[in-house]
Amino acid sequence: MSPNNTNNILITGTPRSGTTLTCYLLNKLPDTVALHEPMKVKKFAELGSYEEISQTIECFCDEQRESILIRKRAISKNVNGIVPDNPVGTSRSHAGLRQNIAFKGEIVIDKTVSPDFMLVVKHNFAFTAVLDGLVKDFPVYAIVRNPLATLASWNSLGFDAQSVYAGVAERLDPDLKEELISIRDDLDRQIYLLDWFYKQFRRYLPEQHIIRYESIVESGGKALSVVRSEAEDLNELMQGRNRSKLYDHQSMFRIGDRLLKSDGAYWESYTRASVESLLNELREAVRS
Repeated sequence: MSPNNTNNILITGTPRSGTTLTCYLLNKLPDTVALHEPMKVKKFAELGSYEEISQTIECFCDEQRESILIRKRAISKNVNGIVPDNPVGTSRSHAGLRQNIAFKGEIVIDKTVSPDFMLVVKHNFAFTAVLDGLVKDFPVYAIVRNPLATLASWNSLGFDAQSVYAGVAERLDPDLKEELISIRDDLDRQIYLLDWFYKQFRRYLPEQHIIRYESIVESGGKALSVVRSEAEDLNELMQGRNRSKLYDHQSMFRIGDRLLKSDGAYWESYTRASVESLLNELREAVRS
């Protein structure tokens, strides 16, 4: 498999960092199709090597390319047949938690594409767990977000780092599973998992392949030009969600305090001042 294959692009990132938004924006570009979590990544754990995983991904990409070119159909998680900008809704369960509204199925690709169009495939946990192998065969980009906002979003979903959410990564990285089991506090597990993501990104990706959610929003999508040069033409009006009213702001003060006392690879992408600034903005919002 040639590492110079630039037509199959992989996207990963910390969960709730804007990876689905990235797919949504890339789908606005010509000759580009971006799919949100289309693969059966649990099967990666049954394969014997990184090479087999890469070959499985390439075969999947070949199948989707043929389907798109011949049938104008592809597999993707979607909402009403469209890759959404956010796969999580605003309504809450009886437990007060937000729900995933995207489901996997066939979608219609109604744009005209060339035979060598850019195909983008996004998976967070699985691709991050095998990142050291994937970067040898594919261009890979990671989307990250202010660590406080990331953890706040996780908690709005009832995200448990020991649950099914991290299950794929744990099967692919037994050390991660062992460490998460050993940590008793829920928030400490989340912070450890966040650190694990960033360590993988910082270890295996060049700096320019780590894209900040905030840069995507502030630039109207232009920050994605590192993935696809045509993104320079994007001018989407977006509002950052780091202070979303859907997050429990009181809980964010507790999370922020614990986060600021921690050491982690996320501080290589974000400063403590960026977290303190977000906390100050929240305090002002609470006062008003």
